[in-house]
Amino acid sequence: MLYSRLSMPIMALAATLTLVAVRATPAAAQTDGKSEISELRKIIEDQQKLIQQLKERVEALESGRTKEEPSDELPPAEIPATPFERASGGAAFMPDLAVIGNHRGTFFVPRGYDGRNRFELGELEIALQQPLYTGMSFFATLAAGSDAGFGLGIEEAYASLSRPFKAPFDAVIGKRRLQFGKLNPLHPHAWRHVDQPAPIAAFLGEEGLFGNGSSINYTLPIANLFANVEVGLWGSAEAHAHAEEDHDDDEGHHHHAHPGVGIVGDMPAARVWLSRALGSSTEIEIGGSHAFGKADNGDNIRLTGADFTYRTYPSAFSRLQLQAEAFWHNRRDREEGTGSHTRSGHYVLLSYAPDKYYEYGIRYDNTRYPWPIEGREQSLSLIATQRLTEATLARLQLKLGDRTSDIYLPARKGFTEVFLQFIWGAGSHKHPLQ
Repeated sequence: MLYSRLSMPIMALAATLTLVAVRATPAAAQTDGKSEISELRKIIEDQQKLIQQLKERVEALESGRTKEEPSDELPPAEIPATPFERASGGAAFMPDLAVIGNHRGTFFVPRGYDGRNRFELGELEIALQQPLYTGMSFFATLAAGSDAGFGLGIEEAYASLSRPFKAPFDAVIGKRRLQFGKLNPLHPHAWRHVDQPAPIAAFLGEEGLFGNGSSINYTLPIANLFANVEVGLWGSAEAHAHAEEDHDDDEGHHHHAHPGVGIVGDMPAARVWLSRALGSSTEIEIGGSHAFGKADNGDNIRLTGADFTYRTYPSAFSRLQLQAEAFWHNRRDREEGTGSHTRSGHYVLLSYAPDKYYEYGIRYDNTRYPWPIEGREQSLSLIATQRLTEATLARLQLKLGDRTSDIYLPARKGFTEVFLQFIWGAGSHKHPLQ
């Protein structure tokens, strides 16, 4: 500042004059001291008046400069508004967008299988998500599959509510992949293998288990243990549109028998999920799921699932995981009165990622199909994955085993099949907590 720069010389001049006056007093006393002292005092008074005038001038100049010139100080930083504070503007209504492509090839299967020895785009997903209000957000997935001529359909569309209206629980409303077991909530591009494990395809369906309705979930306040309970009332729903297929009536009067849970209409479902840390880098999870309802002919159906996961991180980017699921499907025959029929199946997946780019796995499948479908599948898969980015990867899977039903792939004992997969993704999207 100009005032601060001039005030120092002025004060130094005043101090010098004062010192001269003090030192001159003894010398003047030896001669004609009184007259000289008077003259010096007058000089000092004049200098003090001059100093005062200079101060006033400096203050006046400083005041004028402040009015005319901008300040050197930076303005305060502007804090961006949160999504809930934006009142207007196009950007406030634009959700996060992601596009995911899933390319897949199936090789060495018997002739007659549609898609044999072709590497093609199997599914395209468009994911949208955005906060709606404090504690509320929506998520939607539009999917187009090659089996339906890439006709776009709504795979998921739901709203998540955290402690809605001060309630002590969370809620979900809409259409979604149900929280039934560990794998079903995940989209295919988030799997650690190419194909659906045989027991999940048999009891939950080729696309998985979907529902349209609502659920509430509550995390129990237990020390050192994550314990979550979810209860929902859903209506059965398909993943998205599929091409019409002709099904042979191999089972006589059971024309309604298809793979999957088989429930039509209301489908209450519940899940209990427990997780506990074993040290700083290891955790174990146990879960149980149950759903029930009626088939299109009135048969009572119950589906129960149990899952187990062991996960450890030996280093910052390495991971070892053991995951297993088992399912029990029970159907009571009301048409023929043959009683209750229970079928079961399970899979075990062991995967190891030495770093963030590569992952290797081995999976064992063993399952029957829901009554009255006959047949079973037993297989062993070897899986290798290379990740280019978080959302882009290439994967190779070798599958060996026996299959006595041609529900999805041709029946064959001692089959050898090779699956090739390439997944790419652009944009941000979320996955259910795992």
